[in-house]
Amino acid sequence: MTGPINQEINDTQQHEFIMTIQKALGKSSGPALPVLFGTAPDDLDTRLNAYINRPVPDRMNLLDLFIEQAELLNLTVKPVENVSQAGYAIQEFIQQTQPEWGTQKSVIAWHHPLIEQLNLEKNLDNDVTLFTTHSSPTPDAKERQEIRNHLLKSYIGITAADFCVAQSATLVLRTRPHQPRAVSLVPSIHVAVITLDQIIENLTELYFRLKWDTEEQKLGLTNCMTFISGPSKTGDIELVMVHGAHGPRQMIVYVITG
Repeated sequence: MTGPINQEINDTQQHEFIMTIQKALGKSSGPALPVLFGTAPDDLDTRLNAYINRPVPDRMNLLDLFIEQAELLNLTVKPVENVSQAGYAIQEFIQQTQPEWGTQKSVIAWHHPLIEQLNLEKNLDNDVTLFTTHSSPTPDAKERQEIRNHLLKSYIGITAADFCVAQSATLVLRTRPHQPRAVSLVPSIHVAVITLDQIIENLTELYFRLKWDTEEQKLGLTNCMTFISGPSKTGDIELVMVHGAHGPRQMIVYVITG
């Protein structure tokens, strides 16, 4: 009986904590917080179906919300119709940008099915060096060090994502073999590629999907899940906003809508 009792106490404490913050901000308490990690809700199948099988117009509305919120974070969102257009757009972007140091253009990309469809290896100019994070199933110290060396040389890191939370313009990335989070953190420019159906409304939907969606349960949480809302920024020095202090100074998300 201690498990359910402790869960009820934690839910109560969480609700009281949120209400205290709302009161301090002068906001209404609103409805009771949803129980995200308790027993399965009665409308589980209905809610999952609504999330997974959203009509295209609703998905486009979420894209519009994502773009609106991204502008507030200095995050650039570029919708494209298909994978080919995404590959061409990234190729053009690389051609138009220069490294912050040196003259060699080095780019590192996840070993990921969506990234492979971009055909960057075939389309990039000869003056661009492209590294991928492909490695053996159990990479040894030498392989890991090689990827680190490539990361340090690269001024652009290209990743996919698992979800995009429209309400806060947040990318959600699981860390997996061949898909280290460092690719989104070390290079000075982070480029991400997602599909329209990966955009969800808010964190409540994210937690609900992670908890109750059987496909998400198969994937699990992995050893790390990274939440990224725009490029790195800080206002520590005299409250002046500076981008790129602790990570990428620029971030672009290409959304494949077709």
